[in-house]
Amino acid sequence: MSVAVKLLVMFLVFASAAIAIFLAVAYSTHLPVSEQHDVQQHGYAIRGRWFLALVLFLIASFAASIPFYPYMSATAALAPARKVPVIAEQYAFIMPSRLPVDKPIIFEVTSRDVNHDFGIYNPQGHLIAQVQAMPDYTNYLRVIFHAPGQYTARCLEYCGVGHAIMAKTFTVGGK
Repeated sequence: MSVAVKLLVMFLVFASAAIAIFLAVAYSTHLPVSEQHDVQQHGYAIRGRWFLALVLFLIASFAASIPFYPYMSATAALAPARKVPVIAEQYAFIMPSRLPVDKPIIFEVTSRDVNHDFGIYNPQGHLIAQVQAMPDYTNYLRVIFHAPGQYTARCLEYCGVGHAIMAKTFTVGGK
């Protein structure tokens, strides 16, 4: 079945459902008139059931998504980490050129001049971690590099005319 036919079938199903709802509402106007108190109690009962269903759905969704949160496991958070100072300045990052693979690292990121953003890109060019670099303040970024290769730190906040060239390449793993 082609995509166009599938879309047509979906449209017809949704259109039929909408027409059925409109007909049900139209039919309900021909029912005998009820007292406000009866209608109100029935409405509150329906609203209570919908609210309970929504709360249960949200709790189930939250519980089902917990294993997929992008935070490290508790055991990784407890492992001792190597502290690596990173100083951002216009237009460079001062940091080591070589870091270990599969070892926890805590980047201690600060700035000498203006606000910067310390973003780490993996060898494929995907952003894997980032933190703000601010003058007179140290932010901590915990990272474990699982693959060796050439990583790049880039500034992600406009910091002046040389912002586009503000990058530092470093090696993870190797000798």
